[in-house]
Amino acid sequence: MIILTFCYKRDIGFDENYYFNSHLPNMSMKTVLEMGASKYEVKKVLSSADGSPVPYSFIFHLYFESKEALETFINDPRIKALQEDVSNYYIGEQDIFIEEIVTSFTGEPLN
Repeated sequence: MIILTFCYKRDIGFDENYYFNSHLPNMSMKTVLEMGASKYEVKKVLSSADGSPVPYSFIFHLYFESKEALETFINDPRIKALQEDVSNYYIGEQDIFIEEIVTSFTGEPLN
């Protein structure tokens, strides 16, 4: 599984109202799935484990079944509209990473 991650820096203005009430419903939710993503997650960064300042306020993950699916997404002409809409809720440049899940575990809790 491949993950495209967008990290929004804490010290840069982020319009949560626009992001959650306009960008996600109107741009991302349906469109990114049509463009090849298998799911997405939005995470709000609350704190660090050691109490030190955290660099990000929000992290957005797009999941893809393969590198080819990610390439299809990146080359889709609709990506331009998604990119252009970012300036409506965030004035900075996101840190963007491409990651690969190399191992994971899901299971029932131990008794």
